Amino acid sequence: MKRTPLLIVVLTFLVFSMAGIAHSWQGRMAGMGDPYGLIKDESDFLIHPAGIAKGQGINFYGFYRFNWREVTDWNYTLDFGPGISQFPYRSSGDQQEHDGLLGAAFPLGPGRMGLFFQYAGKRGDFDGKEDLLGPPLQFNRYDLKNDLDSFSLRLLYGLPIGGFKLGTEFQLAYRQEQNKTFFDQDSGVGIHAFWTNNIFGAILPFINTFPFMFPYDSKYWEAVLKGSLKGTIGPANIAFTLKGGYIFKGDNKLGFNYRDTTLASGDIDMDGEVKGWRIGGDFWLRYTLVKDLSLPFLIKVEYQKKSREGDGPATGIFGPANIDYENEEKILELETGLGLDKEFAKGTRIAGGIYYGYLKNKNNFMFNASSAGPFFQTWDSSNYPDQTEHRVILRIAGEKELSPMFAMRMGLNFFYGCVKEDFRFTYVDTFPSSLSEKISLDGSRWGIGASLGATVKVQRFSIEPFVGGGYQKLNLSGDGDRSGLLLDMDKLKKEWSVGGGFSVKF
Repeated sequence: MKRTPLLIVVLTFLVFSMAGIAHSWQGRMAGMGDPYGLIKDESDFLIHPAGIAKGQGINFYGFYRFNWREVTDWNYTLDFGPGISQFPYRSSGDQQEHDGLLGAAFPLGPGRMGLFFQYAGKRGDFDGKEDLLGPPLQFNRYDLKNDLDSFSLRLLYGLPIGGFKLGTEFQLAYRQEQNKTFFDQDSGVGIHAFWTNNIFGAILPFINTFPFMFPYDSKYWEAVLKGSLKGTIGPANIAFTLKGGYIFKGDNKLGFNYRDTTLASGDIDMDGEVKGWRIGGDFWLRYTLVKDLSLPFLIKVEYQKKSREGDGPATGIFGPANIDYENEEKILELETGLGLDKEFAKGTRIAGGIYYGYLKNKNNFMFNASSAGPFFQTWDSSNYPDQTEHRVILRIAGEKELSPMFAMRMGLNFFYGCVKEDFRFTYVDTFPSSLSEKISLDGSRWGIGASLGATVKVQRFSIEPFVGGGYQKLNLSGDGDRSGLLLDMDKLKKEWSVGGGFSVKF
């Protein structure tokens, strides 16, 4: 009986090893550092659905990638000057990422259809400590966790029309996202306070985890639609895709609570919704210079906006009051550049490209508190932070076919970015009283990565294993003021990554 599962696996392998040579799939690109737009690959139809119109028969696809990130330093320090206070946060931890895809492409009517199921997951766990310098003397510890589960159904259809191909994709995704923060505050006189999902942020710099992450617990659906065109005009091959998405049926919760060893406590429970949308596009052009030598060019851009909001009662030491809040994120990503792709004899290929990337990320976190009387308070962490990065990216990829059944490949990536980051915070109430904080940082982010992969083909079956790793470093510093009081701030993040996976096609 124990031999039965092994026998089934062997028979399945033999069935899919009948007649025909399989083409490479996503593992090929992962083994070369994901040079999409630089080197042509069958999996390009996941970006440009029109590409699925090319092909014959029924093809089955599978892909899995695991990536592990070790963050050795994730730090920031807020320094109010000699003799006042310094708030140094020192964190480390790790994050595991999963990406899987399973599906098939098959003839349908005059074109071809693709049906795919995709999963993406993330589990991050970080901890740190804060040894305050200056009054009051405190030794604080904190934990940061982030979780993501995304389940997607993707339906693609491609249709050849004359010398062109038209395509469309509809994607329906269900996502669960959560950031959770916990702070153990030691007053230095034997009293501990415990803050879960602290929402006060910059007004309490000795427990402010906002520069790391905002807390939330969200579940929502997102629908994405793509329209695609692919074809040849003279010596140039083009692929153009527009996409847009919309979030619906979003549910968001944020639960904050405070406890200390004097038995004081307070809770804020807020329920609300998640809203958002995205729009973007990809344009690829591959111009043939001479035989086996082409110049690939790409432009891709995406803008997305997501807001989480809610309201609910505050009880204990924070109540009775009603709290409402909004956390908004806006992200703009642009990448453009070109390269050279040279194919030599005997299945040897070398390609390289240089690209410019622009990233703009704005985060806002604002909440209001109002009681039964006229008293109100507003905490406004707008553009907290507002980050801009100009990035130069270098990609090099190559592959060598050693036999009709076996090929090797590698990839190298390097980027260097100039980063500017601004923090803004204001507080007002009915007394009236107010507090404002403005900080501007600048510096750099750079990284390097390498990957190695292979393809093994046996008739109609191919498997493509790959491994890769890399290193990144962010280093920023700057100054600002807090209602007239000068302060300095610096941020540092170092992380290593290693991962691998495989793809199959038959």
